[in-house]
Amino acid sequence: MEQYDRIGPLYAEMKETSAFCAADRYTLLAALEAHGIGPGSAALDVACGHGDITRLLAARGTAPVVGVDISAEMVRLARDKEAREPLGIEYHVGDAAELPVLGRFRVATASYLFNYAPTRDALRVMFERIRANLAEGGVLLALVPNAGRFLDAGHGAVDARLVERVEGGEAPLMRMEFLTEPPVPFAYYQWEPEEYERAARAAGFTDVRREPARTPPPDGDRDAAFWEAYRRAPRSTLLACA
Repeated sequence: MEQYDRIGPLYAEMKETSAFCAADRYTLLAALEAHGIGPGSAALDVACGHGDITRLLAARGTAPVVGVDISAEMVRLARDKEAREPLGIEYHVGDAAELPVLGRFRVATASYLFNYAPTRDALRVMFERIRANLAEGGVLLALVPNAGRFLDAGHGAVDARLVERVEGGEAPLMRMEFLTEPPVPFAYYQWEPEEYERAARAAGFTDVRREPARTPPPDGDRDAAFWEAYRRAPRSTLLACA
């Protein structure tokens, strides 16, 4: 989205350092293991951003690995990282709602993608386009935000605040801003978890399950008490769709 063309480097830094993203990566790694996704499994990362999850997939030996993001700036950052530290990843600029068939993938991942759908129809179409890229027996592993403000400075994210909650559409639009100097605006739609499930089923997925967030082992300032508090109010849920 256009907002990520503006905030690309800041967003990439937040993704690498925040606690909720560390929990997301740990959650996704556990899901990949549970679904038998390993070396030789073709992987598609939709809404790949600067490539953090894409590189996580490639580091596990999945191949080929393809990343897609609507933001040209985020894809530029991902390609720059790939040029410096090659893992054989192919990146494309593209809209998830208009995603062409890029292959037949054993797994597709989508981290904070579906919260940018403005309508239920748009939400369903995103799921449909990803499903069209899955091989028989393939699985979509999607990290979706829980209802509420999922960028919480108290859990290691870049400081952000809610500027305005805009009602009137099919889902509230949450206008936010990073508390940088000057502040940097961004926005997303606040869908309830059940809406994601309904859209996935409407798109043809027959096995749709919500799985709770997992947290990595205590380390440094993020001790056992920190992660226990996080698990009481996690920023995301994993949605597994097959």
